[in-house]
Amino acid sequence: MADNNTGIYASFTLEPVEQPFLTEKEGRPIFKDTEFLRIFIAGDKHTEVFRAATDHDKQRFSDSYERFKKGAEAREQLVGTPLAQWSYLKPSQIKELEAINIYTVEQLGALSDTAKQKLGMGAHELVAAAIAFLTTAKDASAASSFAAENERMKGEVQRLEAQIAEMGAKFEALAKEQGGGSGRRSAAA
Repeated sequence: MADNNTGIYASFTLEPVEQPFLTEKEGRPIFKDTEFLRIFIAGDKHTEVFRAATDHDKQRFSDSYERFKKGAEAREQLVGTPLAQWSYLKPSQIKELEAINIYTVEQLGALSDTAKQKLGMGAHELVAAAIAFLTTAKDASAASSFAAENERMKGEVQRLEAQIAEMGAKFEALAKEQGGGSGRRSAAA
């Protein structure tokens, strides 16, 4: 998941770390499972950090950490549309992008100019297509949300109209009942 610094992503893993003191004490290798963090930049296969995760890391990349704790593998910790789900790309393009740490359409759309240069010819068009795809998907999502809200409100209006009609019928029945009762008294008087 990207933090406030666009293009920076993280995944967490559980790695066995040898415990030298206990190993020496027990006379056999003793390991402890430790949470590690891998930070990478989309579009840069040469810059990667791999170290034991700190509490600050767990807060900074909280979405990825939460997915990790729920059992997600490293790639599943990323949020976004997987490149394989975007029909715009050929399988060879997907492999090339994954080789430089780009796994989602969102990562592709957020590439820096430096990372675009590493992609080579057609990089600007590819990034523009990713941005257009994301914008279109967002607009379609908003339209779908508005349509669902509109249907919900129509149902609510129908329910309220039915209540008003029912109350009107009760009011008319009550008025006839009171009107008929007062008419009998005046006729008897």
